[in-house]
Amino acid sequence: MINEREQQKKTHKKFTAKYGGKVFYIISITEGKNKIIHNPEVIDEIKNEINRLKK
Repeated sequence: MINEREQQKKTHKKFTAKYGGKVFYIISITEGKNKIIHNPEVIDEIKNEINRLKK
């Protein structure tokens, strides 16, 4: 697990360097038959990042 996280950090840094954008995690959980976003605050962060990149 630790090596996986380190690998993800490296990959995310490469992505940011290449494209200038951040990497986000959307975590979903299943409630009954539906999936819901467990960390909905990330949606606003993504919107802000999109707006920043449009400038």
